[in-house]
Amino acid sequence: MPRRVSELTDELAEMPWTADGDPEDFRAFSRLMAALFHFEFYDREQRLLDVWEEASEDANAASLVAEELDGLLTDSNYTPVAHDDLHEAIARETTIPLRLEVDLDDYEVLLIERRGSRQQTIDTSRFRGLMKRERTITVEDRVVVFSKVQSADHFESRGIDPASLNLVPGQVMLKQFQHVPRADIEMLLPSTKVRYRRIDTIMVGLPAIASGLVVLATKLLPTIGLMALLAGTWLGLSSEQPKIDQAALVVLFGGLAAIGGFFVRQWTKLKNRRVAYLKMLSEVLYFRTLSTGPGVLHTLLVTAERQEVIETLLAYRFLLEHPDGISASDLDEEIEVWLRGSCQREIDFDVDDALDKVRRLGLVHGDARVSARPLSEVLYQLDQRWNALFDHRSRRPEHSTVIAGR
Repeated sequence: MPRRVSELTDELAEMPWTADGDPEDFRAFSRLMAALFHFEFYDREQRLLDVWEEASEDANAASLVAEELDGLLTDSNYTPVAHDDLHEAIARETTIPLRLEVDLDDYEVLLIERRGSRQQTIDTSRFRGLMKRERTITVEDRVVVFSKVQSADHFESRGIDPASLNLVPGQVMLKQFQHVPRADIEMLLPSTKVRYRRIDTIMVGLPAIASGLVVLATKLLPTIGLMALLAGTWLGLSSEQPKIDQAALVVLFGGLAAIGGFFVRQWTKLKNRRVAYLKMLSEVLYFRTLSTGPGVLHTLLVTAERQEVIETLLAYRFLLEHPDGISASDLDEEIEVWLRGSCQREIDFDVDDALDKVRRLGLVHGDARVSARPLSEVLYQLDQRWNALFDHRSRRPEHSTVIAGR
């Protein structure tokens, strides 16, 4: 739901009221109900952060983080990315000119979830920018990646140095990204490796062959002839004793230097191309990274809290318009029609989850046909619930000083 809670509250309060209600009372209801959810999420945040601190050393803690995180992502309206979809993304052509490779077996726990899919048309370059073509791709507005790397025994058994994959055995990582093409989700994993494409082999190989032929024709033929003559004499294939003088030595070492220089230049070209690709990948990840570690938890908790409040506001406000009650399916359709007109986009409203919330808060009654309790009655009940959260009057000392104004 692309709305702030305050913005949505104003929109719903300013709708025409067909039932008894008051815009200011509804705004007071929104503040009070949001405060109750905030109190719940504060406790949830403290539990999650405590477990996070132990996740790297304790396997049970890491599993608990994954479980809590999965529930938090569900509350934030994220959708899991199945491993089959991830393998498909790895095999699919990417939107950046890189060939990426990653082994999912390097992770003991891997959780990837996305939210806000949309279609986007982009221009891709071909033939070194000489031609362009349009492609329609799916872009995820938000992607969260939680992973725990396999133990050191896993890498030892496979003869792999985890440092070469940018991994630390047993390490727990949590990151959030934005505007990620679905075909490039695999680039978000820390062990993703950049490989040369076929075009890279051609772009480096053909010039290397051409320059190698030039070096061979201009500088290496005398050296090769002299080396062949020396080898023939050493093997006894030739009785002619080659004359090794200063000129011959210059030819010999000059040719060897030319060979060495040629291979160094080609290796440097390959290395520079790889560095350029790593730089490109780093820049893409830099601009798409939103937060890491506990920062992701804070962001998700805020998002989940906002979604809970928004769903409750929508459900209760539209139930107020039906004093005689309404079925869940009709309520779902009515809210989605309103969202389509208000947000100019299709939004799938989870009416069952919303009704669970308003029932838990005691805002409605009825099962097959649900109706809202009066706004004034709900305000009083929520106020009582808020007061009960901090009610310590039973612990008041017998001889206590009453503070003025309290």
